[in-house]
Amino acid sequence: MIEDWSGAYVSKTVVNRGMSAWSTTAEEVGRTLPKLADDVESYLSTAPWGGGAEGQAFYKAHCGDGGPIEMVRQAKRLAEQIVDAGDRLRAAIDNTLQTDADIRHDLTRMAREV
Repeated sequence: MIEDWSGAYVSKTVVNRGMSAWSTTAEEVGRTLPKLADDVESYLSTAPWGGGAEGQAFYKAHCGDGGPIEMVRQAKRLAEQIVDAGDRLRAAIDNTLQTDADIRHDLTRMAREV
């Protein structure tokens, strides 16, 4: 872990490239995952395992403790978090870059006044 950040430099080009990749991935996840999750939930709601003893044993073994339905719910939450994290990270980066610019401006102004 880096403990001394003095002299650190944030490359706006590298950050923008990374954020662009994140946004592309987040958009893809946000667009495709809800439909896929709805499809899985729809298929599971038909109870394809059947109502007999074997079907009930299958259901208990594979759907107990939430099974695939819980996995789908968690995937939906994760997709929302992926999209939200990108938005929050972009705001944090923009704030950091603006703060750095303000500090540089203040230091330049102070140097001229001295």
